[in-house]
Amino acid sequence: MDTEQSFRDTLTDAANLSGWSLGNSDPESEFIEKIVGDVLKKLHAMSSSQTMKGLFGIDVRVSKAESLLSMESPDVLIVGIRGMAGIGKTTIAQALCNKVHSRFEGIFFANFRKELETGSMADLQRRFLSQLLGQEIMSMGFLSFRDSFTRERLRRKKVFIVLDDVDDLMPLEEWKDLLDGRHSSFGSGSKILITSRDKQVLKNVVDKTYEVEGLNYEEAIQLFSSEALKNCIPTIDQMHLIKKIVRHVQGNPLVLKVLGSSLYGKSIEEWRSALNKLDQDPQIERALRISYDGLDSEQKSIFLDIAHFFNRMKPDESTRILDGLYGRSVIFDISTLIDKCLITTSYTKNSIWLKKHALLKMHDLLQEMAFNIVRAESDFPGERSRLCHPPDVVQVLEENKGTQKIKGISLDWLPRHIHLKSDAFAMMDGLRFISQFLSRRR
Repeated sequence: MDTEQSFRDTLTDAANLSGWSLGNSDPESEFIEKIVGDVLKKLHAMSSSQTMKGLFGIDVRVSKAESLLSMESPDVLIVGIRGMAGIGKTTIAQALCNKVHSRFEGIFFANFRKELETGSMADLQRRFLSQLLGQEIMSMGFLSFRDSFTRERLRRKKVFIVLDDVDDLMPLEEWKDLLDGRHSSFGSGSKILITSRDKQVLKNVVDKTYEVEGLNYEEAIQLFSSEALKNCIPTIDQMHLIKKIVRHVQGNPLVLKVLGSSLYGKSIEEWRSALNKLDQDPQIERALRISYDGLDSEQKSIFLDIAHFFNRMKPDESTRILDGLYGRSVIFDISTLIDKCLITTSYTKNSIWLKKHALLKMHDLLQEMAFNIVRAESDFPGERSRLCHPPDVVQVLEENKGTQKIKGISLDWLPRHIHLKSDAFAMMDGLRFISQFLSRRR
């Protein structure tokens, strides 16, 4: 009897589940399309939740940004995400994009600053139109945001746009008409995210701004411990030092990740030494320097080379060149830099596609630290080990200010015409590497 009643209850529960109803006048194709879309949305939500595992505190921050976008509203809204370097602006934008992308007809995500460093505004606009309107745009002539046919097509699509790391007002001017006229530029319910470290960049563009807060005390401890201890339980001494370090870092996820990774497997004395360095200077760059200072001399040199010449290059290509520069295989050194979170790569052994399209990457904060390390070598560019800033390169080459201390020069993104003398490189006896148009080949 109990079995029969249980069976009846189960059937009743199944019958009460909400489902889809096909009306007599509804086309079956549209009915099936709605079901498939709903299933895909649920599957993607499950996948997104798995992607965010290990990103401590990310759920709350994504929800805050999402609430400002009013996803259920038909209004076309622009929301800014603002915060210091390393605080997680890009991570939040990526996680939110992954979470909601199935609700939109078109998705565009671009690191604004990096794309303009390695290409033109026209290239960025073309990619924008190509992704939102279809690949056929690539084979057509130049199309601007002011083109009436282009605007009409955009106006009919519900899109989700992320302009990441916008650090200058001037490039954003090219998008001003499109953004100012957002309600007539994009389909109903479209949403736009802009991330920036600069309040002024966002001030006159966005409807609302989300100021990203650092991780709270518990989140910071969780993140640091996951990197410094992996799955191990901390000792009393370690826990005492973790709490001190977390208070100094003040919730910056990147610093916690880099510092935690650098202390993994280290002795308690090395932990105390790291804390002492933080005590001397609690600023972020000082915390990041701890990982760099723990490298041997050649690893430091390789790190600086990657920052100046190989950032966002394919790992195989950059490793092959570095092997030649150092006269040996640098695979171990590269893996050390990855282990210490000084560089990253999207390569995984289980994915042939990711291996093919992987890039060697370095966070902006770490790259800027590398630039500062080289700038500190001398007040005069010609007496520094590496040159990649175009004005410095032009000055050194045109004025014959080069010295034997220069090991590498990047000729990428120089002015079209520079005036060189025949002996421009004569004094650079230590020069071992010249980069030209590496960025354009990425």
